[in-house]
Amino acid sequence: MEKKINRMCNVSLIMSIIFIVIGLFLFIKPDTTISIISFVIGGALLLSGIFSTYRYFSSDEIINAFNFDLIYGVLLFIAGVFMIFNPTALATLFPIILGIWIIINSVTKFQYARVLKKAKNEDWVYTTFISILTLIWGIVLLYNPLKSILAITQIIGVFIIVYAVLDIFDNMLIKKNIKNILDMFK
Repeated sequence: MEKKINRMCNVSLIMSIIFIVIGLFLFIKPDTTISIISFVIGGALLLSGIFSTYRYFSSDEIINAFNFDLIYGVLLFIAGVFMIFNPTALATLFPIILGIWIIINSVTKFQYARVLKKAKNEDWVYTTFISILTLIWGIVLLYNPLKSILAITQIIGVFIIVYAVLDIFDNMLIKKNIKNILDMFK
């Protein structure tokens, strides 16, 4: 049992080190990370498009009016090529979609706050405050989407690094107390 726990801790330690490297890469090179992600997604879309188009042309049916494989194939192929040759498209598009969603959500929360106020519930103040903050965040995302996605990528990098460091610390504690842990199960 002790060997299994040690092996688990060692694997977790290796994964934590890998996460630290990934987190540092996300933090230091967010633009490169976004380009790599865009290439990977573009490649996946391209392959899906080729597969859908192939499936359409390899079908035995003479006329299949309800088969959209050719349409999907062509659209996915074009989207894949676009993302591969224009990696900043993902970096621009994602914050715009996220910003619109956050704005819609914050306006909805503001409506809930008004309902709470009419119901004389004191939590309307907090809901209003949060909805205004999220509305501002949504507008910031829309105002400068490229800088926003770079900042989000860096924040994710920091979270990954913090997680990995905490995981390493936790593994050290487990290894230090492995005898006590095993004694509890006897």
